[in-house]
Amino acid sequence: MKLSLDNRVFIPVENSDNGVVSSKTRFHFWQQGIVFYADYFGGDVREGHIIGQFNDNGHGEMLYHCLTTDRDLKAGKATAKFSENQDGRLVMDLDWQWISGDESQGVSRYEEITDQELMKCPVP
Repeated sequence: MKLSLDNRVFIPVENSDNGVVSSKTRFHFWQQGIVFYADYFGGDVREGHIIGQFNDNGHGEMLYHCLTTDRDLKAGKATAKFSENQDGRLVMDLDWQWISGDESQGVSRYEEITDQELMKCPVP
């Protein structure tokens, strides 16, 4: 599957307990070639950023950092596997690890949203 993340918005639908994102967090992606970027905010995340690239098997490798609403700076890395759900929206399954703090690991699932009202970040 040839992927384009350009101008797509995702929300987390599953996350490990040691993660900081929630269904109130919005991830807005852009892509140039094999490189992709995202800004994210909402819920416990005041502001965050992702930079990543696709590797030869179509999976994504990414680095991310954020500032939480409690003013904690956090940074991590992840690998992402992409698929489509039954209605054709993209799904991103992440295996991630904090590279700051306790360096714990986790898994997350993000799903693309297309509803314009849902794309807006709820106020915490």
